[in-house]
Parts: sequence; C-alpha cells; structure tokens
Amino acid sequence: MTVSRETVFGVQTPKAERYAEILATAGVERGLIGPREVDRLWDRHLLNCAAPVVRVPEGATVADVGSGAGLPGLVWAIARPDLRVTLVEPLLRRTRFLEEVVDELDLAHVTVLRARAGEAEQTFEVVTARAVAALDKPARWCMPLVAP
Repeated sequence: MTVSRETVFGVQTPKAERYAEILATAGVERGLIGPREVDRLWDRHLLNCAAPVVRVPEGATVADVGSGAGLPGLVWAIARPDLRVTLVEPLLRRTRFLEEVVDELDLAHVTVLRARAGEAEQTFEVVTARAVAALDKPARWCMPLVAP
C-alpha cells in the first residue's frame, strides 16, 4: 500500500516538500545525506520517518537524539505541529543546518540543542533516535531523557 504525502502531512505538505528540496540540495552539498539518497527521499526517509508519529500523544515533548539532517525530528515536527520537538545534535555544522531549516520552515515549536544526549538537562515524553549507532548505545543514551 502506498501512502501519499498529503495523507501523512495534510495541510503541512508544502513544508514537507520544501524540506525535501532542502535535503536534496543543501543537505547533499553539506554532506548530511548522500547524493544517492535524493531519489528515495520520500519513500526511504520522509514517509518512513513519519510512520510512527501517529502513535505520539497529542502535545507531547519529543527529543530526536543525533538528529543529523533532522530525520525523524523535523519530519515529526512538520507532520505534527502540536508536538514540542527538540533536535539534539552535537556537531556544529549539523546544528547550523537544522537551525536554518527550522527558521526557513517557520517551525516555532522546534528547538535545536547542540549537545550530546548525556548533556541534555531536561526530560521528554518521547525520545527517538534513527541510525545513530547499534541499538544498545541509543538505548543507553536515550533512556535517561525519558520522563518518568
């Protein structure tokens, strides 16, 4: 079954499409995604990242650990403007990219935090990480960020 962009992003589809354009251009130029990923941005990345967001409670606080290019955190923020999303990323070049995207897409409910997971001083109702390390490591990094 193929899911359409509009089904996932609804009225936010133009923002999702703009984010895809940014990933396909500046994301590749700045080494945040590989050039071979451009043709599969929607299926492999955007729609794939959006799949679990329907299970996130309304108005939840979310941390995306090792956010990189913003996958899945920015996808969730675009699809669900009710969420308060914090993108946790230690590398300056990535946080600059994330801040630029957040500004361009006018995602006022998104915060970019330049830090490692262990340096974050708050907890979140939902914590996610995608493709940052073998599963045992993100579990150790993310569990302390999960609110009781």
